[in-house]
Amino acid sequence: MRVRRTGGHVLAEAMPAAEEAGNDVRREVKVLESWTKQQAILAESLVVLPRVIETAEPERLHRAPAPGEWSAHVVICHLLLDEMNTAMILRLILTQDYPTLVAIDADNALCESRFAPVYPDTLTALGLWRVLREDNVRLCRSVSSQDLERCGRAFWRSDQKLSFRQHVESRGRHDATHIDQIRSALADQRK
Repeated sequence: MRVRRTGGHVLAEAMPAAEEAGNDVRREVKVLESWTKQQAILAESLVVLPRVIETAEPERLHRAPAPGEWSAHVVICHLLLDEMNTAMILRLILTQDYPTLVAIDADNALCESRFAPVYPDTLTALGLWRVLREDNVRLCRSVSSQDLERCGRAFWRSDQKLSFRQHVESRGRHDATHIDQIRSALADQRK
């Protein structure tokens, strides 16, 4: 359908089938290009996160930059917990029709006190995060364009609707925020 304005009137006219098919193909190409970029962003953290902490001493990783702020270690444990959630959320979306999505410690109330102490060694937490992220990247590479738009019901979103694609996109932004947080925490301690 094409909309055209003439003399203050809006006219809707049917597009020729070939033109409509061409628009569909262009839309599909844009979606796939965007999806390829999102996968690259997700995979990039596999390289960036280890580099950010590779030269930090273990005690520095555990030191919070200020009262009430998370240490680099706690942030990495948070990313690990989030990756566990992502593994579950993506698989629920792919295997069920509009599932109710859940998240462990969705409000981050227990990350520092309950989950970070499970991994006293930051490199152990990072290693487990890496295995889960590699698996999630592998899963993302396997999905079809139809799978990208499959949705689940997410209580943490105002509209409660979350597609596979939207969740993956949000993880790239989430990574960037927390990688910057780790850099900042480690830089503050160098002074």
